[in-house]
Amino acid sequence: MQNEKDLAARILVNARAGRGVRLTPDTAYFVGLKLMTASEKPTLADIVAVICDSKCERPCYPCTGKANVICRAYGHSVDAPLRPEPG
Repeated sequence: MQNEKDLAARILVNARAGRGVRLTPDTAYFVGLKLMTASEKPTLADIVAVICDSKCERPCYPCTGKANVICRAYGHSVDAPLRPEPG
């Protein structure tokens, strides 16, 4: 199989031209997995829990700030604030 970008480019070229694509079972499985996980992103709380070295009971300001940056970098909107503890 080609790399992901080449595969995506070929699929897009065919779609724009009004043509379909045929995938091998392995490639179809790969594309299916990618589609299932494309919109799955960790929550702000999930990211804070992973990056907090101190394992604070409540999210601290430094880790919440870093988690906000990570969320925004990956196009994930930050919904409700976590009310971090001063730290």
